[in-house]
Amino acid sequence: MPPFSRRSFLRHATLTGITLPLASFSGVGRAAANDKLRLAGIGVGGMGGADLASLSSHPHVEVVALCDVDSGNLAAAGEIHKGATRFADFRKMFDELAGSIDAVHVSTPDHTHAPAAMTALNHGKHVYCQKPLTHDVHESRQLRAIAAAHPALVTQMGTQIHSNTQYRTAVKLVQSGIIGKVREAHSWSSKTWGYDGPKPASGPQPANLDWNLWLGTAAERLYCPDQYHPGNWRRWYDFGGGTMGDMAIHILDPVFSALQLGPARSLLSRSSAAPAESFGMQNETRFTFPAGKYTTDGFVLTWYDGGKMPDTSMWPLDGADGTRMMLPDQGSIFLGEKGAILLPHVAMPTLLPLKDFADTKIEAAPDGNHYHLFVDACLGGAPTTCGFDYAGPLTETVLLGTLANRFPGDELRWQSEAMTIPNHDKANALVRRHYRKGFEVDNLS
Repeated sequence: MPPFSRRSFLRHATLTGITLPLASFSGVGRAAANDKLRLAGIGVGGMGGADLASLSSHPHVEVVALCDVDSGNLAAAGEIHKGATRFADFRKMFDELAGSIDAVHVSTPDHTHAPAAMTALNHGKHVYCQKPLTHDVHESRQLRAIAAAHPALVTQMGTQIHSNTQYRTAVKLVQSGIIGKVREAHSWSSKTWGYDGPKPASGPQPANLDWNLWLGTAAERLYCPDQYHPGNWRRWYDFGGGTMGDMAIHILDPVFSALQLGPARSLLSRSSAAPAESFGMQNETRFTFPAGKYTTDGFVLTWYDGGKMPDTSMWPLDGADGTRMMLPDQGSIFLGEKGAILLPHVAMPTLLPLKDFADTKIEAAPDGNHYHLFVDACLGGAPTTCGFDYAGPLTETVLLGTLANRFPGDELRWQSEAMTIPNHDKANALVRRHYRKGFEVDNLS
């Protein structure tokens, strides 16, 4: 689904003044098949702890460094990986230990994904970065450009289900042509990541948290208990991506993989009014794409969350006993010329109408360990399938959806090559954010 080639990215890098690091990349590819991959963890609490456990379960991984702005998270991870050096600031970690690191995983709040991942790329390190890849569209484009400029670097976005048999089977089924070309797809999640209450009250920050480092590139603000760290940052524009950033990046993954979608031509939101600093509570976002190998002209993808659901009255959902099938609370449907595929999140796909495909056997695609596939690629194995070349465009589209939801009723016309929304100045201004002084990053700021 690349909107343009690696050569175009390198031209884009030159035109926009990207500094392509060279000298620090001499160590790329150091690890051979039987060596240890020396891993550093950036963000090691919560999901970061789970990522660290999964990556370090590979027999050829050695955890050499841990970084977290929460000293409690750092201490807990340090008890498990006793030989690892501990840091609060990933910049200091690279300054002091870059020569002893081969790869990093980034499992921080969204607004720190790109700064940490790009810093690692600038030091010539392989990168596994949690989803969504970045916090704004410009960051996604830059990470993809730098990764393309240095193909020896292995990258992977942390959409773990991308490698699971359920999603792989759905991709295989759609591309087999069994339902013909797809004319529309719908995806949804019952989750609600938003806040529409009174302005949160500030309070003392926990002694274990370095609030300045947690804010990082984001604008300064006071700490507010129970609002940001550790669990609610997804609700806020400055730090997260709302429900779309959390779940659309997962649920739209097999849609993009199966249909090989390029950039959307336009977006239109029918969401609830967006609060001043937080995401809307209910979103409905329509993406229009040009025709592709697996889609008809004018193909439309629609996303729903927060309790909004699609109108299913015209869908082939009649069950074997004649009753209408219920939709899962999260999932997707592909509506094709010759049938449909229902894909719950996370379960095997179903061919519809059931009566037409009653005798059709679905052959499952092989399962894969998303974490270990990254490690194997770093050690010279098969390339990853969710590298930044794929994850960047997927993330761009999801983030454009979060922008559209801030302007319900306004069509946004996306010009991908120029990376602009020429018909909407307010949305266009949000394609790229400005980093706080002292937290600038080469190739991003």
